[in-house]
Amino acid sequence: MNLIRRSLLHAAGWVLKGTDLSLTSPQGWEILGGGRTWANINVSDTTQLQITTAWSAIRLIAETVGTLPLHLYRTTKDGRERAKDDPRYPLVRWQPCDYMTAPEWKEAMVVSLATLGQAYNPVTRFESTGRIIEIQPVHKSRVLPEVLADGSLIYWLTDRKGQRKRLTRRDIMPIRGFGGVGQIEGFAPHQIHSNSLGLSVALEKYAAEFFGSGGQPLGVITTDVDFGESNRDAIRKGFSNYLKTSREKGEHPVFDGGTKYQPISTPNNESQFIEARKLQVAEVARIYRVPLHMLMETDKASYNNTEQANKHFLDYTLLSYLTRIEASLNSCLLEPGERAAGMYFEFDVSNLLRGDSSARADQYLKLRQASAITGNEIRDRENLPRMEGGDDLYAPLNMAPVDLLRDRYTQDNKGGS
Repeated sequence: MNLIRRSLLHAAGWVLKGTDLSLTSPQGWEILGGGRTWANINVSDTTQLQITTAWSAIRLIAETVGTLPLHLYRTTKDGRERAKDDPRYPLVRWQPCDYMTAPEWKEAMVVSLATLGQAYNPVTRFESTGRIIEIQPVHKSRVLPEVLADGSLIYWLTDRKGQRKRLTRRDIMPIRGFGGVGQIEGFAPHQIHSNSLGLSVALEKYAAEFFGSGGQPLGVITTDVDFGESNRDAIRKGFSNYLKTSREKGEHPVFDGGTKYQPISTPNNESQFIEARKLQVAEVARIYRVPLHMLMETDKASYNNTEQANKHFLDYTLLSYLTRIEASLNSCLLEPGERAAGMYFEFDVSNLLRGDSSARADQYLKLRQASAITGNEIRDRENLPRMEGGDDLYAPLNMAPVDLLRDRYTQDNKGGS
């Protein structure tokens, strides 16, 4: 059997996996798309981005994650601190490579996870010291995982010139989306839900064709004239042109010779076209697990405030993405000894849960009265400059420093004994 070379196929401007495809060697077929669906629509990895609901859901998830700060922390005796002196900190916080900022990098990873079920981020290190100098995301199609005979896993990375490079897991930093047991890569929504996505495209296609034809439903032309089978195509073509010309001129068509037009398609109101389109909005929202009100579908919105809505979005949508990215960063960018010593990467989601000014003020007041937070910590969260004396904790009795109350209590006990 002749093998199909993939040298002419590209995705997002990159050379696809440099592998051969055959019926007995199907690696990489999935990137080509989900195939024909029940709605007679071809669905590929880019089809979901052409659906407005899916586009909005994917963009919402990716851009939200992109705006969340990502820090490298170091555990200390007093809690933790940001490891700003570590060379990896500016890579993940500000710029992982020359042509991409940190928000763009995080967005790219999430888009890949949401559309393809997998993200890859090759890591460049100094050969002499092992120091990480660059993290460069690549399209899933450029990476081919392979399980060796001994059970170990390697990754083949294809560069823009078509050259293949063998890498280990820590050098490719894979992030696996939701997937099944035994799956090296996660599930791609356009494969698992191809029929649902195809139906959304079919509904939009039908609407475009219907209104593009002036709202003229399909029908049958009947006439009393005996035109013969040879003239059927000419009459049909002439009739279509006549309807089109009348519509463009704003004139009413008039039929002669006993000609009649009998619609045979179901009217949109009877086929519940609007209801079907709304149902597909909810269907696509389920695939990407995004609340309907965040996709501008507010018919059944039930959240009382923004903070509650953001909390729901964080817990049931974003958290899985954040946790997967953090775990991959920790396992591939940190050495085992560093992880054991308490170093880790973590997203800062506090801005997502800020709420309104009244809610924040009430929270700060309660934390302050419970001696759980200092004045400067509050000012840090509000992006205000620190003030002298703002690092003291206060007790609710008379708002005195905790250490002063402790000393006073000790002196009183000694004096009474």
